[in-house]
Amino acid sequence: MKKKIFSGLKPLYFPLLYASDVVMFILSVFIASAILKFQLIPPYPRFFLFTLLILLVNHSAYKLYRDKRNLFDDNDFMSILYSSSITFFIMMMFILTFDQSDWRLLLVLLLSIIFTVILTSLARMVLDRIVFLFRKNGYDRKKVLFFGEKNDELAKKIENNKSFGYEIMKITSDLNVLKRHLGFVDIVFLHMEKIDDKLLELIIKNDSIHWKIVPPVLNLVIEPVAFDEFKDYPIINISDMKKNSGYLVLKRIIDLAVSGIALLILSPLFLLVAAVIKITMPGTVFFRHERLGKNLKPFRIFKFRTMIVGADAMKAKLIKKNEVKGLFKMKDDPRITKFGKFLRRSCIDELPQLINIFKGDMTLVGPRPHLRSELENFRGWRMVRFNVKPGLTGLWQVNGRHELNFDKAVLYDIYYIKHMSLLLDISIILKTIPALLINKGRY
Repeated sequence: MKKKIFSGLKPLYFPLLYASDVVMFILSVFIASAILKFQLIPPYPRFFLFTLLILLVNHSAYKLYRDKRNLFDDNDFMSILYSSSITFFIMMMFILTFDQSDWRLLLVLLLSIIFTVILTSLARMVLDRIVFLFRKNGYDRKKVLFFGEKNDELAKKIENNKSFGYEIMKITSDLNVLKRHLGFVDIVFLHMEKIDDKLLELIIKNDSIHWKIVPPVLNLVIEPVAFDEFKDYPIINISDMKKNSGYLVLKRIIDLAVSGIALLILSPLFLLVAAVIKITMPGTVFFRHERLGKNLKPFRIFKFRTMIVGADAMKAKLIKKNEVKGLFKMKDDPRITKFGKFLRRSCIDELPQLINIFKGDMTLVGPRPHLRSELENFRGWRMVRFNVKPGLTGLWQVNGRHELNFDKAVLYDIYYIKHMSLLLDISIILKTIPALLINKGRY
């Protein structure tokens, strides 16, 4: 009953965080202006509103709005400090570029940022103290299950620290027991030497569960870990996947805008490539072939043709020379023409997929579009990568392409699906540029 009562208050926490950060920044600006006797006359209000926007974006980039169980700590303070400092340097460059004589505005900005760090930290401490009081009294509880090797010390830490709001329901090393309890718990702590395929499939299929992996000491040098709730226990977090409808709408708008503009700008290049293809080889300019999209929905993909006529008929004879598990790839494929090799090396052959993006079959960033014949390789947990639209570029493309083994590439796709965000999309797009220049794993 208590959990149900608090569930109505929980959605207010993040809006309160945003509102608190906005109010603390505005208050900081007024305090700084009063101390320096600076009049906030136009256009200064617009300048500080723009500063506020940059600050909120930086806060988001430093994960200050993430859902976490541990309350305000030194990591949060440092994130606020870093985010605010970057905001100051961005706006300082703006001032020095457009109005070098307005040194008083620079002083007000500096003092405002200093007060922002202090007041934002204090406000978050107050908010988190309120959350702590609720959890201490039994509200906002999270049911926890331990799976794997028994860890009495960690279990005791959870029981003794009421601020986390954790309630241990079960400790087991039996996979069948874990399966039976998944519908009744919120968080699963995994403490084991190795995660096999059965457990991996369970993790990927149960998106509503927040999985926390406590890695062995030997793995600490190679695994991405975080010291969240426990300063002496590193944790690998696999958070529950939350579909953000607002992000998906924005993603589609960006896809339409970018693909539409790109098709107009690149039309002269398209005409040039089409002319060279017609001159150097017989057959059609575009290669249209079936691919599997979101939820295995088939669509026809567009590419510039890079192979000779009848290339598909030759595939059966070359299958033994395949160099990539789960896909058919050869570094020296005899079916590819000389101009086709250039198109593939430069990735120009994939530019017509902008048509697919404009139509809605694909997106700018997402998993690789696969052939129906490759579907047999996607058993069990691997099928999750078909839950979203395929993309023109993605995590596996910027992390080694065909140099990756098949399962590693699929795990990159699943990681993207579970962490989809505008910031991640921008990061992948930016990484695509050097990946194209280096041509690593491209054939």
